[in-house]
Amino acid sequence: MNLLLLVALSIAVKGVSFTPMEVERLPELNIPRQAHSLHYAGGEYTVIGGHTTGFVPTPTAEYYRGGKWHTVNTLYPHDAGFSTQLGNGDILTGGGYAEAFGVGQTWGVEVYHPASHSFSYLPTLDNKRTHATALEMADGRILVAGNWYGPDALECSTAGEPFTTLKPLQPRNLPYLLQVAPDNVYIFGATDHYGNPLEGGWVEQLIGEPFQEPLLQEWVTENGAMPNPSEHYILGEYRYLIPVRKQDALAFLKLNNGTFELLETAHPIPLEGPWGAIDWQHGLAVDTTAQSAWKQGRDAQGRLYLLSIGYGESPAAVQVFYSEPLEDLPYKAEVLALSGGQVLLAGGVRADSYDAQGTVLLCYTQGKPRSTSYWLGLAVGSLFALLLCLLGWYLSRRKASAQAGSEKEFIDLQNQIVRLMEEEQLFRKKDLRIADIATRLHTNTTYISATLNSGLGMSFPRFVTSYRVRYAQEQMRQHPEKKLSVISEEAGFASENSFFRAFRTETGLTPTEWREKQGS
Repeated sequence: MNLLLLVALSIAVKGVSFTPMEVERLPELNIPRQAHSLHYAGGEYTVIGGHTTGFVPTPTAEYYRGGKWHTVNTLYPHDAGFSTQLGNGDILTGGGYAEAFGVGQTWGVEVYHPASHSFSYLPTLDNKRTHATALEMADGRILVAGNWYGPDALECSTAGEPFTTLKPLQPRNLPYLLQVAPDNVYIFGATDHYGNPLEGGWVEQLIGEPFQEPLLQEWVTENGAMPNPSEHYILGEYRYLIPVRKQDALAFLKLNNGTFELLETAHPIPLEGPWGAIDWQHGLAVDTTAQSAWKQGRDAQGRLYLLSIGYGESPAAVQVFYSEPLEDLPYKAEVLALSGGQVLLAGGVRADSYDAQGTVLLCYTQGKPRSTSYWLGLAVGSLFALLLCLLGWYLSRRKASAQAGSEKEFIDLQNQIVRLMEEEQLFRKKDLRIADIATRLHTNTTYISATLNSGLGMSFPRFVTSYRVRYAQEQMRQHPEKKLSVISEEAGFASENSFFRAFRTETGLTPTEWREKQGS
């Protein structure tokens, strides 16, 4: 569906835009599963562990390549086990239920290597556990915390050495385990290892005494039924976004270098849509490239909703995308944020944990990607052609864009934004925000956002991403010997994974495939 048509069909509910989105059903997983983990690893969608129909743990993983899913055996089953992506692109996974029906805990830990589609084992945990969380610190230490129906402690492994217990903890179910300083970590959560609410808003630390956080006394963190990789909450170094609830309200906390604050949003998060109540599911998926966070929901008619939080703006933009009613829309699907406004959902259940699903849905909130030739043409397009396009659109929609100012002001602002990108290459700044551009141009974020949305039909983060991908293409042409990790860093991407996602969305190819195609 055309992007402009999607916008035209939008519905406003209490100031929040509800916009239709396209949903594509990808081939189903080979093994229906729930309580698994979902990652984008080595340029491929990847699921690990979980249990299948009948609540039976499945010692398998799957990766998506060439339009189909490929199954790989794991060393251990990881049903509700922890999982996190490591700095080198591998995936650490461990723990989980010991038996069918969610019984017991396990010690096993292993690493998935996307390049070879294989697993290798690590030394076992010091404490068997399930419903746990893992974290790789910047210095390479691996920390694990959390348990279900078992004792809890913070334990650590370094460079493949055996895990050792560091300190006992208040038992928690699926705790947040987040690094807030080079040598410190916060551990907190809403429920104990039996699912009972934890009072007082207590936060424990790797270094230091526990303390009470007032915002965690007022707002309660979500208590999901499955682990969610910690990278799904990361905004940047020591910065995180955390969904919280209070009575009938949904909001988000920002954790910035150890300090909690409530994220200011342009509108309250809607709990009802045009067709009734929305059941927002637990979990979150952050796209650092677009500075947006995604949360899934559903209604009684089977519509899928995606809540978009544009945390790069202040106050954060709130928008909801919805599908037509879908047959067999799963509950508790794992969610993965991709570039270009794409969101992937995989697995889940129909009604309860015994009826696992293999459904995979790819959601397009900005319309399906254009062809590779279009994006390559855009990359080599001149500034003159861009300005002509913007001027033509403006002249045809004079009334709609009146709020952005006069024709001369509109073109002048476009010129200034493009100059900052073309001449000063501001896009190479990793933490570039729309507020930075507004400050440089002595205007405000509203005008910047309106100008780009009206002229190009894209958000500020998407606009910046297109420049970063173009820069990466130029570097690969001019310096074929340069490593992709170096190019990703120089182009301004927050991580190599963000680079791979954005490049594939913009060009239809992975960086490696694109480079090989240029060579041939």
